[in-house]
Order: sequence, then C-alpha cells, then structure tokens
Amino acid sequence: MLVYDDVKKLRLKYDISQTKLSEFSGFSKAQISAWELGKKVPIESEMIKLNDVLKDTVLKINQGTLDVKKKKVQTNKMRKSLPSKIKDKEQYNFLCKNINYSSKYAKNLSQLYKDAMSFKGVAAVKGIALFSGCGGMTLGFEAAGVNLLGHVEIDDSANRIYSENFPKSKLLGKDICKITDEDLHKWIDVFGEIDIIVGGPPCQGFSLAGKRNPKDERNKLYKQYVRIVTVIRPTIFVMENVALMTSMKDESGNLFIDRIEKSFSENGYSVIKKIVNAFEYGVPQSRERVIIVGIRNELKNKLFDFKDAEYQLKNSGVTKRALTFRDATHDLQSIENGERSLNDPLHWAVNHPEHVINWLKNVPEGHSAHENKNPLLRPPSGFNTTYKRNIWDQPCSTISTNFSMISGCRNVHPVNTRALTIREAARIQSFPDEFVFCGNWGNIRKAIGNAVPPILAKAIASEILEQIF
Repeated sequence: MLVYDDVKKLRLKYDISQTKLSEFSGFSKAQISAWELGKKVPIESEMIKLNDVLKDTVLKINQGTLDVKKKKVQTNKMRKSLPSKIKDKEQYNFLCKNINYSSKYAKNLSQLYKDAMSFKGVAAVKGIALFSGCGGMTLGFEAAGVNLLGHVEIDDSANRIYSENFPKSKLLGKDICKITDEDLHKWIDVFGEIDIIVGGPPCQGFSLAGKRNPKDERNKLYKQYVRIVTVIRPTIFVMENVALMTSMKDESGNLFIDRIEKSFSENGYSVIKKIVNAFEYGVPQSRERVIIVGIRNELKNKLFDFKDAEYQLKNSGVTKRALTFRDATHDLQSIENGERSLNDPLHWAVNHPEHVINWLKNVPEGHSAHENKNPLLRPPSGFNTTYKRNIWDQPCSTISTNFSMISGCRNVHPVNTRALTIREAARIQSFPDEFVFCGNWGNIRKAIGNAVPPILAKAIASEILEQIF
C-alpha cells in the first residue's frame, strides 16, 4: 500500500490534478492538499480508500479508458460566449438543451416541474399568489394540485420570470398598496370563489441581513395581505416569512407576530403557525421560516396540523436522512474560480481576486479563512461565518440574494475555491433545471435568493389539500 508521502508523486506522474483526485475519491481538495503538504496525516481507512482509488485510476489511464487531461470546463477566457442576460424562455431552452439529469435529485425536481405544468381541470382548488416573486411558492402549490390563477408582484424582473413559467396566470397588480377593494371584487367576478391565498410579504425588514428596523415600511405590508384576505374570504391562507419575524418588535415594543395573528383573528380566521426548517421537508438547505396558516372561522369542522418532519440530519429509522449539498449538486461539472460549464448556462463561477483565492484554497470544508493559522492568510475583517466553505454531506447554508459573493455568509463551495453558481443555488433552493430564469444575472440571483423553495411549498400544499379540501 502507498504511504501518504507517495500520493503526490504518483498523482503528478500521471498528471492527475488535486481536483480530479478529489472528484474520484470523494475527499475534499483541501484534505488532499493538507496531506501532501504534511499538515495532516490520513488515518488508515482514508489511506486504504485513497490507495484503491489511485490504483483504479492509474489502471484506467494505462488501459486508455480514462483521460484525466480532458478539460471539463471552459475558463473565463471563453466568457465572451456567455450571454450577459437571458431574454426569454425560448433562449433559455435553447441554451439548456444539452443538460442531462444524472442524479436522483435532479430527476425528482424534473418530475415536480412536470406535475406543476400538468392540466388540473375545472375542479381544482383555485388560488391567488400575493408577493409572488419569481414563483417558488407557486411552483410547489401547483405541483401539489392547486391552480393559482393570478398573482401580485411589484418587481418587474421577478414578474418576467414568473410569466415565462406560468403564462396562464394573470398579473393582477404590481403595487399591492394600490389595489382597491373594487379591484378585489372584480377578481371574484372573474375567478369565482377563491379557495386559497398564498404568499410571503418582503422579509428584509425582519431578517438579520437587514437592519431589523421596526419602522421599516415593508414590515407593515402584512396589513395589505390581511385586507385582501378579509375581502376575498378564501377558505384558507398561507403566509411565509423569516423565522426572525417571530422575535421582531414594533415601535410600541409589541411582537409583530402577535399583531399579525390578532389582525387575522379579528377578521374571522383561526391561525396556526410553526417555525420550520426547509431541510425537514426534503430541501437540501438549512433555511428556517415561519409558516402561518389561517382557516375561515365558519369552517368549524376544518382543522390544520403541520405534519411531523419527514427528514432529519441523521436517519433515525422513522425519518429520512436530510438531503445534502452533495445530493443537490454532485452531477454538475466541477468548476473552479472563473470557469464555466460546457452545457449549462447557469453553472459558471465568478472570477474572484487572487488574494482571496489564496486565503481560501487550503481551507477545509465547514471552516472559514478567518481560522487560518497564518495571520497573513486571514481576511482583514468580517466574521467566522464569512469566507466559509459549505459541507458536502450536510444541507447547504441558507441561500440569500448574495450567494455569488465569496465574502458572504457561508457562500463558498465545499471543494472548489469559489462562491456558489446560479445553477447550484437554484438546485439547492429546489428549482428544477427546466424552470426558466431570464433577465440579467443580478436579477436572477435576487429572484432565487428571495424565493420560497418549491419542495417546501409543495409539502405544505399537499398537507392542506389532504386535511382541508
């Protein structure tokens, strides 16, 4: 058996890069680098596995069945052929025509998309989406069998993405504050009785990523949600927001969540709320959110209960193992700083400064460049959650709108030294590869980061359909 001092010699002899060896063995590039530099010594089981992988790789190279020199990606020198934005569904489908689904997770997302796009018929539960964003919640609810006939969204770029994916949905208004009660009665005339209203008012005013300012006007948009529910009188409504909403206080020192519950209660709805984590529902991401469900009081025989979590971090026998970063992205091409995939227009890496790459290139997964022993390789400012790698075999950290910033909170790939790509973020948010993203790259990132994960939305919608309808 090889000793670890010989690993680098054999790797270099056969032109096997650390990235390739990491891909073949499952060990992170940081681990392999640390072994070769003598910073760490692999334990016996790791050495046995590495030995077997190298033997197999060398055998395939000698047999001519493996070409490790074949480049999987194109570097930033080829970036000229990458569009600065995607115009519409037609261009998106053309650019994505060579994508192959080679993982179970990608195939499951593909099926979710097909379920959402299938015709539901006149008997379907009918709904409207408020603060619809690019359609993450809509995709999940439609996949479960709810027919969302119209939507309200103020952001033009999000509306473009929404309309490309849900062309039958009617844009009922942009600024929710300008929608009158007369408009609402017209909705009823057009659609008939509305069974469900869904949506998540902007969360930036409640989030730690914002200033958590009690006077932030966005914190009061829930009042518009209450007003529309009060006029439309759906059987049930679903509101989503960041979990920190439950601890945010208003100018008077009262909890916003209590004000929201009271507003719905005074207008004839019984409310149940729960803080959930997206990974508990099959999303490969740790993303805490509060879900508020309200049922019209006249329906005294109708109750709603949040089901127990189906997924946990460890398989207990009763629950399934939570999906991980690896589950979501392992079939995507391995790319480094400034490189791009050959067949996926959303899978390309931002070109980060060389000094930042030097800070991060030997950082193990789950750790931050701020933890480097050499002070010269530590960022001059920030927290231990910044310049930090995700972990392959755990759910990804929360996808925010700044996921492409390598200096952001836990935005670094577990193995490659770069921030997350748009495709990785979309997968981790549980958007199928068929879902059309259009607009410039900044608008696409914002839409993905703000979205409700479709898999989470589908799980909640399925429970509502089963228990209420």
